[in-house]
Amino acid sequence: MFPFTRFRVEDESMRPTLEPGDYVLVNRWAYRFQSPKRGDLVVVRDPEALDRFLVKRVSDATGPTEVQLAGDNRIASRDSRAFGPVPLERIVGKVWIRLKR
Repeated sequence: MFPFTRFRVEDESMRPTLEPGDYVLVNRWAYRFQSPKRGDLVVVRDPEALDRFLVKRVSDATGPTEVQLAGDNRIASRDSRAFGPVPLERIVGKVWIRLKR
């Protein structure tokens, strides 16, 4: 398995940081030896639709096994306010680079 993978931003939930159509390069190995930190941008498997992926910002850790996630565009974001804390095993990786559309 390669350490990096690419995802396309599909919605406006991370504006102004990420725009629809942008790509992000994600480091899948970033959290092998450390936990996500507040402020990290991460890609996670959608807790409500496992075939979808979300890009969100870590807003808080809720213990050693879960994080709270938030979109930068709070009005247009479905995040932990809707689906609660996310288990660490749902995190695909840390956003490493933004590739503008």
